[in-house]
Amino acid sequence: MERYDHPVYRDGRLILWHGAWRDRVKPKDQGQSPKDQAQGPKDQRQTAAVPAPAKPSPNSFVLLADPSDACATRLAADFVAAMQAGGASGKILAGGVSAAALGAAVEGDRADLAIAPLDALVADPQASAVWRERAPFIAKLSGEPIEIIAARDVADLRQLAGREVGFGPADSADATSAAALFNALGVAPRPAYEPLADALNDLAAGRLAAVVAVDGRCAPTLAQFGADRHFHELAVRWTPALRSVYAPARLTAKDRPNLIDAAERIDTVAAPRALIALDAAPGSSRAQAAAALTKTFFAGFDRLLVPDKDGAWRDVNLAAEAPWPRLRAAQEWIDAARPASDPSLQTFRAVAHDAASADGGPAAQDSDRLYDSLMQWRGAGQ
Repeated sequence: MERYDHPVYRDGRLILWHGAWRDRVKPKDQGQSPKDQAQGPKDQRQTAAVPAPAKPSPNSFVLLADPSDACATRLAADFVAAMQAGGASGKILAGGVSAAALGAAVEGDRADLAIAPLDALVADPQASAVWRERAPFIAKLSGEPIEIIAARDVADLRQLAGREVGFGPADSADATSAAALFNALGVAPRPAYEPLADALNDLAAGRLAAVVAVDGRCAPTLAQFGADRHFHELAVRWTPALRSVYAPARLTAKDRPNLIDAAERIDTVAAPRALIALDAAPGSSRAQAAAALTKTFFAGFDRLLVPDKDGAWRDVNLAAEAPWPRLRAAQEWIDAARPASDPSLQTFRAVAHDAASADGGPAAQDSDRLYDSLMQWRGAGQ
């Protein structure tokens, strides 16, 4: 191998070395060197051919995932395994997923894909301006409920204004979603950046007013917290300001028996997560590479629906929309796979959309409307 004497970039990567075979083969019309002539015709002597280097697979990738988010880490492991079964070669990079952390990953050319919180990108005008075209989403993942745990004397999250609240580690999915949510609600607490277990200890000791957790189903420390009944879950009231980014969610005592009373229903919102392609603006070489990965992912998606994979994959709708640009190759795949239009299905979708768009979230009567519409659609398809 020989070192280049000038900077050479390929697909955004700085290439330091090149093979010794480069520029060594003379055109036939130049003839042989005197040394070659002395050794005889090339077709009559044995030559030691230098093998060409193996080209990187277009299906190779690095997936960035938040190490403090156990659910995201599990999804990332499932994704890599499924992609490898489809012929791709991938690995997980543990790191932050805030807008700044994504920028650092791109600057260092360390990752191709990421499992990232869309709410932070959409809600932050500065982040949106930078990433809207450069980080298109491939698939929207299942929404993760945002939980705000506080002492029982805190009855409303507006009481957290100016008080210290545990957001999670800096640059984590929890921290970015917490900041985006409070900003959308017009409430300004003072963030404390620390792991969930430490934050819960500080909450129990009275050093924090509340703690934010996103998708606590993967956090054993949260499941065990609050057995003394001194703490509870705060409701996040649905407002028009949340409609463009979040989806309504509800928690019950089944989810958090230590924090929610048996008769309670705690309304909150689900933070949108997505698989995104990094630095993959339309027409770029990275967009082309992401297109190959997308085809492998979509074609083998059923590998993620087997019992040994995280159940959250079964809630993923590959065609689900988001307030964010989708990778063109992903949209083309979805359009090609889309079945012919079904009027009864379109009616069901319209009813579901109206229910979800209601200012107060889906009301009780919406259940009957949705059920009737779904039965009409199913009956039409039988």
